[in-house]
Amino acid sequence: MNVFNFLSDAIALFFLWLFMRAALHKLHTSNAEYYQQLFAEYGISHGQLALALNYILGAFELVIAVTLIFEATRTPAALAAALLLSMYLIAMAIQLMKGKRDISCGCSGPNAHIKVSWPLIVRNGLLVPLVLTCTLQTAGFTSSLWFAVLMTGAFLILTYSCVENLIANAQKISILRTH
Repeated sequence: MNVFNFLSDAIALFFLWLFMRAALHKLHTSNAEYYQQLFAEYGISHGQLALALNYILGAFELVIAVTLIFEATRTPAALAAALLLSMYLIAMAIQLMKGKRDISCGCSGPNAHIKVSWPLIVRNGLLVPLVLTCTLQTAGFTSSLWFAVLMTGAFLILTYSCVENLIANAQKISILRTH
């Protein structure tokens, strides 16, 4: 067993969680208005188009999440995930270059209160090559590896959550300092 093959499995579990979480936020009907407003801030002001795009992206994220866990579909799913994360990165970078710093990134749903920022772009920039490691051959989830793969995946989820909270708290502190 190669360490990279083992990590490929753990990272696939992490991205299963990440994309499943993102998809559920977008597909939950109570969040539709939030995402319509978010898309309008990103320049897609036609309400029906924004709503359709929201559900299309949510469905696409759901498909990516599920297909990442199967060895036969992992490589195309990882490539699709890298493409989607890159598109999100570019969309945020465009907003920052336009001077729009007070719009939600939409990364973690309506309750996250995380604004578009360069740290988010760096985070997405790191997620792209990370998801591409899922294209490596899987270790095969043997029963002896399951627990270790699960714990490594959980560690990645906790690390991501901590980084997300650090970014959110830094943004809140920045607002407090200006007042």
